Amino acid sequence: MKFKENQNMLTTWLLLIILTVIAAQVFAISPYYMDVFKTSGFLLSVIVLLLLLLIKLKTTYDAEGIRIVFIPFIWNKFIPWSDIASAYIRTYTFADFGGWGYRIGKWGKAYSAKGDQGLQLIMKDGSQLMIGTQKPEEIQKIINQYKPYKDEF
Repeated sequence: MKFKENQNMLTTWLLLIILTVIAAQVFAISPYYMDVFKTSGFLLSVIVLLLLLLIKLKTTYDAEGIRIVFIPFIWNKFIPWSDIASAYIRTYTFADFGGWGYRIGKWGKAYSAKGDQGLQLIMKDGSQLMIGTQKPEEIQKIINQYKPYKDEF
């Protein structure tokens, strides 16, 4: 069984906020709409929107292990199942890692794009990694197939 998940950082509520800010700037400059391109607020809003669209978390789960690409932070990370002592789905909060993205918190490192569900990995060396997911049920099937038990270390 092979499973791939692609996520970006853009959420509906964040998109609405950014578009509202852009629209407010356009209407504030009315009737000289072309002047909006000269304002720093508009340019900053567009840059933030583009960055949120460009940041991607791509994970692939297969018989060998987990492959992670988190553009622009991680270009190619591979974790073999043999390096993982334990794996389980968990709900995380903002306080656990301080938000989304490439984070370090009380639960180790985290790679998350959005939401509050993730795959918590406890490695045989004692380190921890949480990988965010929008499809926890699918990831649970992968865990059941490739890592259904906790290794002793």
